[in-house]
Amino acid sequence: MSAKKKENKDSIFTSEFGRARIIEHYDRLLSKVEFEYKEYCVETSFGTTYILESGSDGNPPLLLLHGSTSNSAAWFSDIPELGKHYRVFAVDLIGDAGHSAKTRPDVRSDGYALWLAEVFERIGIRKASIMGNSLGAWIAIKFAVTFPEKVDKLVLLAASGIASLRVCWIFRLILFSLQGEKGAEKITQMVYGNDPIPQEVKDYLSLISENYRPYTGAIPVFPDAELRRLEMPILYIGGENDRLTNAPKCEMRLRKVLPHTDIVILKNRGHVIYNVLDRVMPFLCG
Repeated sequence: MSAKKKENKDSIFTSEFGRARIIEHYDRLLSKVEFEYKEYCVETSFGTTYILESGSDGNPPLLLLHGSTSNSAAWFSDIPELGKHYRVFAVDLIGDAGHSAKTRPDVRSDGYALWLAEVFERIGIRKASIMGNSLGAWIAIKFAVTFPEKVDKLVLLAASGIASLRVCWIFRLILFSLQGEKGAEKITQMVYGNDPIPQEVKDYLSLISENYRPYTGAIPVFPDAELRRLEMPILYIGGENDRLTNAPKCEMRLRKVLPHTDIVILKNRGHVIYNVLDRVMPFLCG
């Protein structure tokens, strides 16, 4: 009689076996990349943080912050081009589906900003540009309003925290997260919609959704006074069909509160923004 796997309800993963499957798949994807890189971990007071670094040491620094239910593999297709111009640091967020610590700071606190400040210190940079996706974009904004002197430029992809998240989407996410493999498929469909996604990517997302428990609480919306601290150049890219962050509403608020922001709304695109370096590179290198 086989032993039943014990499920730890307090963990962000359904089991250590599930986490190992996610990491094993990540390592397999990493073994196929064609760019030069080095991977290492730095220690912070919030826990161990994994970093994938690429590009020349003489290039200006650029931090990449992935979205929830993901890891730095989300940037593999972008790193080769970014690495030609920047010293790229793709960071696995703490408390998410990667190599970093399971610690998940309270989004109502300054925890994520303080964590990222420690990452800056550990990798030896004082100021950098940051590109973030979804939750990663929220963390980028949180860091920038807390430490504006440390941020050169901001690239925000489908950013949370600019407009209120659609409550019905959150309820569905919670419901589907309890439904195992079928629920994972529904979550993938909700996030990507009809966007053409490679099967390999869908398979990895399904694997993560099956074995990882995402944060399902409310993401705070930044008040006007905080957003107005962002005097650095900003590029916002959203999908017009984004069911989660409501890109059209984000555009309206940014034009009012941060009129210097460059805004791109992609037609027929959902929450996941990818293959947009043709928009990003002129902004970063300009």
